[in-house]
Amino acid sequence: MVADETDIKQAIADVAHEKFSQFGFKRVTMDEIAAELGISKKTVYKHFNSKEAILEEIVEQRLKRGLAALKALLSETGSVDERMKRLGEIFPRFVDPDWQRLISDVAHTVPSVSHKIQGVLTYFITKVAPAILKEGQKEGSVRKDLNIDLFTAAYLGAAKELFNSDFLQKHPVTEEVLPKQLLKIFLEGVLVRK
Repeated sequence: MVADETDIKQAIADVAHEKFSQFGFKRVTMDEIAAELGISKKTVYKHFNSKEAILEEIVEQRLKRGLAALKALLSETGSVDERMKRLGEIFPRFVDPDWQRLISDVAHTVPSVSHKIQGVLTYFITKVAPAILKEGQKEGSVRKDLNIDLFTAAYLGAAKELFNSDFLQKHPVTEEVLPKQLLKIFLEGVLVRK
């Protein structure tokens, strides 16, 4: 049994995340979440008025951690190349297979969740990457003729298509590798330089 009210709320979110990822959002009941924790369903409803509210809490916590990591990257020092590589490493830390399964499961059931995630992906691409690239143009490590707005729109379109489709299920690439490969394609191109 969980003691403190804050601990109870977090425990509910943790157990729900695990169950939603394992069995699917629709199949898990509030009764099952309560039973797993050894608390009453009434206690679950005291903290969350619905399964959707629990899901929103899970997503909110994950997105806050992701945004904090992105904002920290903006204030970091180091070369543009190093920072862009770290940008490609941040996303996979927050998109593990359980998370991907959960988000795919609820994409059509709870559209508000998809919208929140899209918002963070958009922020990730439209604010953080361009800021780093603009610094690179100033210091001379990024081509001056690069149209950053065009780069950003193309990258955002590619990322949304790849992460929102069933691409990851059909191709032998993981959530961890995909952002790194996408950045590599956009930053290094596809031609071998001689």
